[in-house]
Amino acid sequence: MRILFINLPYYGHFVPTIGLVQELIKMGCQVTYLMPYDWEKRVKESGADFQGYENHKKLSEQIKNACRVAEEMIREYDGVVYEQFFFLGKHLADKYNKPAVRIFTAPATNEKLMHEYINSGGPLGIFKYKWVVRSWTKEILKALHIENTLQTDNWLDEIIHNPPALNLVYTLREFQPYEEEFEPKKYLFLGASVYDRKEQARQYKKQGQPLIYISLGTVVKGKRKFFQSCVEAFRDEDVEVILSTGLLFDKNKLKNIPKNVHIYTNVPQTEVLKQTDVFVTHGGMNSISEAFIYGVPMVVVPFMSDQPVNARRVEELGLGVQLDYRTLNKVVLKQTVLSLLGNQHTKVNVLRMQEQIHSAPGNAGGAEAIIAYVRETLK
Repeated sequence: MRILFINLPYYGHFVPTIGLVQELIKMGCQVTYLMPYDWEKRVKESGADFQGYENHKKLSEQIKNACRVAEEMIREYDGVVYEQFFFLGKHLADKYNKPAVRIFTAPATNEKLMHEYINSGGPLGIFKYKWVVRSWTKEILKALHIENTLQTDNWLDEIIHNPPALNLVYTLREFQPYEEEFEPKKYLFLGASVYDRKEQARQYKKQGQPLIYISLGTVVKGKRKFFQSCVEAFRDEDVEVILSTGLLFDKNKLKNIPKNVHIYTNVPQTEVLKQTDVFVTHGGMNSISEAFIYGVPMVVVPFMSDQPVNARRVEELGLGVQLDYRTLNKVVLKQTVLSLLGNQHTKVNVLRMQEQIHSAPGNAGGAEAIIAYVRETLK
């Protein structure tokens, strides 16, 4: 079985899918992964064949470039797998009579969630106005000469209201907001994407004190005030702190670092989480899922996109606490983190979620679902 995988160049939308690709290959599929040329090395590490398109800073140009290349290739494949923001995935598959499977690397999107994402202050904020959405969509469709074949003039409506028959979601159904609106027959919740990752070879060994791990992920630009507050919050406390600033922030800007605070530009997150007692995170879905895997309570400081929604669900399910970045200070951060260290109620909830994650279908279940769906459709 030959599978064409189509994605856009965003780290958090790409990394979870590698485990799925590896499982498809183990089960005998030949997978070609379509990504920008500068992602070739990362794709090939998965074992997939690579096919490239020109990268671009603009999302609209990325979509157009990916679509043009995909249309040249699609006839050779039995099925198509695409990430939700490549909104033309189902259109292409339908045009060439191929079964389509959609991937959500964050919670599955409906109208309510899309509204929340757009109003969260992230990159989707430009689509607050419908005339902007329609104009943006029209420009893409016109450039691809498909403006008369797509059923909508709104790319967000295409995502929300035109799902394929099979959608794979990288979270648990219990964590999914408005989960009752997603049909069980169409939406399979995989849990976390667990697979062996080539991470930086740095070994951590807990010193005996509780370990606090702080990371804002790969997208949020490092903020000196926030990081310095983290340093000051745990000065003279009987805890060990690992602070990952990310590659976009110069860690040398932070001053007067105490011995119990260790600062790095990046760390092998899964290795650190295995030993972590409380995780301070921006609330990206990958980070939250990895916290579930290792049963770690969270303090979520969301910034944009799906992060505020994820933070709300963490708090609603008793898995941690969310804090407002705009009013956060060292006293609030310290009190919140230390209160979670001895909170048995939170620990019980986190361990329950950990159990669910380990019994979820995962990448192997997702691969089996893709193969079964493609075979059934091709009959």
